[in-house]
Amino acid sequence: MFRTLTTRALRAVRLLAPGVLVAALLAPLPALAVDDLMTIYREARESDPQLRQALGELETVRERLPQARAGLLPELSAFGTVDRERSEPRGSGSSNFDTSYDTTSALGLELSQPVFRYDNFLRVREADLQVAQAQARVNSAEQELMTRVAERYFEALAAFDGVAFARAELRAIERQLEQAEQRFEVGMAPITDVEEARARRDLSRANLLQAEDALENALEGLRELTGRSHRELALLDEDVALESPDPEDSAAWAQRAEERNWDILAFRHGSEAAMENIGVQRAGHLPTVDLVGNVQRVDQGSRTADTGVPGGPEEFDQASIGLRLNVPLYRGGATRSQVREAQSQYTVSLEELEETRRAVVRGTTDAYRGVISAIARVGAFDQAITSTQRALEAVEAGFEVGTRTVVELLDAQQDRLGAEQDFRQASYDYLLHTVRLKRFAGSLSDADLQAINDWLDANAEVVPEL
Repeated sequence: MFRTLTTRALRAVRLLAPGVLVAALLAPLPALAVDDLMTIYREARESDPQLRQALGELETVRERLPQARAGLLPELSAFGTVDRERSEPRGSGSSNFDTSYDTTSALGLELSQPVFRYDNFLRVREADLQVAQAQARVNSAEQELMTRVAERYFEALAAFDGVAFARAELRAIERQLEQAEQRFEVGMAPITDVEEARARRDLSRANLLQAEDALENALEGLRELTGRSHRELALLDEDVALESPDPEDSAAWAQRAEERNWDILAFRHGSEAAMENIGVQRAGHLPTVDLVGNVQRVDQGSRTADTGVPGGPEEFDQASIGLRLNVPLYRGGATRSQVREAQSQYTVSLEELEETRRAVVRGTTDAYRGVISAIARVGAFDQAITSTQRALEAVEAGFEVGTRTVVELLDAQQDRLGAEQDFRQASYDYLLHTVRLKRFAGSLSDADLQAINDWLDANAEVVPEL
């Protein structure tokens, strides 16, 4: 079961320093609007550049499909021509008066329907695969954003814990330093106890500064996602059950990832599209057949140079239909070169697919082990909290009667707080590894983030102003 800093950690620190110490350390700020995981995710989804880039690429690639299909559809065009022909006879007895001018004009329509263009059929299949690849990249970008939001969110919570525990440690050390100075003044403790406490205090101050800097960096990470500040965050609630992955088999998860991971699917579609492109380029060697028909109206007229009077105009309609065969014979070696280029691109796509597959399998296995390890660590640190608390109480009792030194007391206090902080970090690790595991398996969804969000307490302490 997960615990929040406001429950178990609060009780633990009270044991270190009774009175107003904890109230001053972890007292809640006035109630403000608290951002939770889903709030930040929804805002990030509206403005994330990586996701918007993937969506834009999808819209771009989708236009390739109607463009490819157009190569299988009829093409209708209008045309017009005007020809002027000058005839001048040569030979004895001819003169300039025999020169004539003929003008022919035509307007018409031509309809062309591809009958056999194998490259156009392959281009449609290639475009389908490219659209599938772009859609897979969008799905991958969405899941990557969910993972990134969860990582940044729990990084901020861990940084908040770091500040809170650093402050708790500092206040506890200051309390012990005050007691050591009082005991030294009355001769009940050596000066070494005072110096040891002062050294620990100085180190604790440095640790607090470092923790505060880490918190600011973590909050800036959230700002980067949404474009605004998030200083009030919901913390983990108490009632969160730890569940092992189902199935409890890393090999089964790896196999599922190979089949469903969106990055793998994107590269797989890309390699299949590259294979189709090889066929497109090879089709450059094949003949093409088109059904062509046209209708036109022709207007012919003439005039002679001697009189300048036009001859009788002639107007008639023409219509034709037939098959046009085009057989490529030689293109300077361009087609062979394009085939070799397409084959090289296909080889590259296969290597990219294999590289992605290996990375996904490793990531899936690591995430699976991370979930199992986090569950075990939560249980171990839960037990450590109990044992370090008992050890602290024993050291405190020994310190009061003079059988334990201030160094031993400070070490026991540090161990107690460290166990609590490690417990919380293991809880965050469990959630993050669960998110990563589902992301690698291609099954991460909004519902998974919502389930985690339901474990957050919007009424818990907010991140304090630094």
